[in-house]
Amino acid sequence: MAYTDLRDFVRALEQAGELKRIPFEVDPKLEITEFADRAVKRGGPALLFEKPRGSSMPVLINAFASPRRMEIALEAASVNEHAARISEMLEMRMPQGLINKLKMLPKLADMANFFPKTVSSGPCKEVIRRDGFSLAELPVLTCWPGDAGPFITLPMVFTRNPETGKRNCGMYRMQVYDARTTGMHWQTQKQGAEHYRRLKQRGVERMPVAVAIGADPATMYSAILPLPPDLDEMMIAGFLRNKPVEMVKCETVDLEVPANAEIVIEGYVDLSERRLEGPFGDHTGFYTPPDLFPVFHVTAITHRRGAIYPTTVVGKPPMEDYWMGKATERLFLPLLQLFQGEVTDYAMPAEGVFHNLLIVSIKPRYPGHAQKVMYGIWSIGLMMLTKAVIVVDADVNVHDPVAVAEAVLRHVDWRRDITLVDGPVDQLDHSAIYDSYGGKIGIDATRKPDRAPYPVPAPLPADALTALLGERWHSPRPGVLLVGADKAQRPVRDLFEAIWALAPDVSIVALDPFVDVRRLSEVAWRALGNVDWRRDIVVRGGPVDHFAADGPRGQLGVDATSKGPQDGHPRGWPQEIAMSEAIVRLVDEKWASYGNWQ
Repeated sequence: MAYTDLRDFVRALEQAGELKRIPFEVDPKLEITEFADRAVKRGGPALLFEKPRGSSMPVLINAFASPRRMEIALEAASVNEHAARISEMLEMRMPQGLINKLKMLPKLADMANFFPKTVSSGPCKEVIRRDGFSLAELPVLTCWPGDAGPFITLPMVFTRNPETGKRNCGMYRMQVYDARTTGMHWQTQKQGAEHYRRLKQRGVERMPVAVAIGADPATMYSAILPLPPDLDEMMIAGFLRNKPVEMVKCETVDLEVPANAEIVIEGYVDLSERRLEGPFGDHTGFYTPPDLFPVFHVTAITHRRGAIYPTTVVGKPPMEDYWMGKATERLFLPLLQLFQGEVTDYAMPAEGVFHNLLIVSIKPRYPGHAQKVMYGIWSIGLMMLTKAVIVVDADVNVHDPVAVAEAVLRHVDWRRDITLVDGPVDQLDHSAIYDSYGGKIGIDATRKPDRAPYPVPAPLPADALTALLGERWHSPRPGVLLVGADKAQRPVRDLFEAIWALAPDVSIVALDPFVDVRRLSEVAWRALGNVDWRRDIVVRGGPVDHFAADGPRGQLGVDATSKGPQDGHPRGWPQEIAMSEAIVRLVDEKWASYGNWQ
């Protein structure tokens, strides 16, 4: 049975031992974030804060923050069950012959359960407030010390394509400016922003927008899915829950929202108005700098009696959004294979924060097959934003970082097996010197029929490296060197040459001197986020013909340090997210005083 609403989901989590109620008062300003961040990184449960300071609405967080919780949310033993259903749908063909066509009818009838259904009213209308309301009544989180204010982080934002009339539901953060206005942070590649541009071209003054907060989990989750334009997220939600999403008309705008929503915020965006939004501690692990974005004006709030306020916190991975993204990765494998039939599997590691790394496995059949797959990935929807694509053979487990690293070290000559391109990158990518545009890399780590695997490199000259680098170096695998680089003492590229003079067959990643180079997950996160792959790498030996006779193996130097004007980076480097020491101490005290409630 599909969940009726968010409350059904909360009960299911609690029955499965996946939810903990917090009965004491906790402040939505920073304090809830610290609780939630600790819980998700320690494998703790979802949290229901029953007494958020300043509001009567309980706060639900980390509800999707594990594989088990995603399975409960999607009512499946495994997310792969839904992926198999998608595969079956994609393989449907109209059969020949009357008998076979009759056999097809039940499947076609099942598809009717996917489409949303309009109803006259619903629980979200239990309280209707056109006047006398304030956004301050919601327990909206201020997530990090450097945030510009409180942000609504788990909204379902509904807009309509002005040309086709089709609905879109996206998840865009909303900075609360005051009692009745927020920012609307839809990035330039998102459908909300496209609807905004089309209306502006028509000279329209106001764009109707409706924001639903809280619903059954499949409906909430559908708002984050990277679907093709004009494919209704509510239909996909119906597919996931095997039951139509009931939709109800808003009170003050001509839009529909899920009837089972906990809270609905109605209003409009003034197309002539933009306001500074941010900074905001984002899923990259850095603060997004302030920028101008549209302003949302609230005309009404409706909600359920005893409404629950669901929210999420993003920051240094892994956090709740990673597990939601991991489910999306599994669901979209059949769709990726529809466009790229040679793909056997793919993975988006947590350290890549969705858009910085994609690992894909194939069965290569001809020279350049890996490159064909790279370009194909860069042409599919929001995968166009992927900064790095690694292609491995089908027998390599793309979810095992050691296996992938081994394939790269054994099969990649950095002179001939990389593809560098310029193109669109995520608007949050701070390494690019242009807004939303930068360098990307494809790495062919498949076996080459004309080349033997490269041998394990010789041991590094430890004493000589310590004399050069001090203790700021680590070699996690033969042939790889991670170093802390003090650019005030020596430019990074000069450091590469000095290292290669000692160890000519090593590839190098240079990081800021404060980075612990032995913490490999953090190193990967920093390197993937801090590098523009066109500007920040050095290939030792230079490019060669791909089919040239084997010579000395080319090595790679990666400058993953922070950049500034002195490095030719004009946009400014963002600050890393960190919780204040005072909040950390406060939560330490509460954590201990209330026992091991985790």
